[in-house]
Amino acid sequence: MEHIRIGILNLMKNKLETNQNFERVLNSDEVELTFYYSATRYVDRELDPQITSTMKPLDLNEINQFDGFIITGSPVEKLDFEEVTYNQEINDLLDKLDGLNITQLYVCWGAMAALNHFYQIKKNILPHKTFGVYQNNIVDNSCLLKNIDNEFPAPHARYAEMNHRDINQNENLDTKAISENGLLTLVESNIKPQSFVFSHLEYPQSGLDDELKRELSSGKVPDAKRAVNYYSPIDDHPMFTWKETQRAFFQNWLNCVIEKKLIKI
Repeated sequence: MEHIRIGILNLMKNKLETNQNFERVLNSDEVELTFYYSATRYVDRELDPQITSTMKPLDLNEINQFDGFIITGSPVEKLDFEEVTYNQEINDLLDKLDGLNITQLYVCWGAMAALNHFYQIKKNILPHKTFGVYQNNIVDNSCLLKNIDNEFPAPHARYAEMNHRDINQNENLDTKAISENGLLTLVESNIKPQSFVFSHLEYPQSGLDDELKRELSSGKVPDAKRAVNYYSPIDDHPMFTWKETQRAFFQNWLNCVIEKKLIKI
């Protein structure tokens, strides 16, 4: 396997766990990961030494070294993009990635921000949080869905959705998969190496349960509900029904990074 370097901007609150999730799904001796946190978000805040010892503040001067880049989700979906304190930093990074034309993967809110910035797709707040494991229908071929069956299971956890009409009317975007409840799962650009995934396929078996516990302990989500289609009817433990989908999806993405790198060489 070709040696590849992947940069990851981690915008999640549970940064250490999120790093571990991506380390696990992208695990290979030939994959080198570098994790960043938002430099502007934490400019006046002290971070846990465990974070600063394993992550770096985002530095746009370092982006040229990577063969692929990932921007994670972030718990700011209910805010307008302009209200997010690190919005300009994100936009500067997106412009940098667009100019380099390297393989890009945007996850959940990261996908929302990128679709809005690159293609002016509007964001809509959902009537209630979509939270659970759903079957997902493949509506168009994608290299990221190779060896993945139709109606594949995947975890969704979000309060917002991108405008379907905007996407359908944009000739540069293709919807590749949609969940059983009609929400986006995977969108891709047909002119750039950009993929936008709205499922948290990087989550481990406990991921949705951990998210529920974080919401309950925060005191900010008093009406937080359990994920649907997730807990076993036998022992009420979380089920890992998307394990094989996860494995195939991220291997497919790494293959895309390698192919793009070899073409550039």
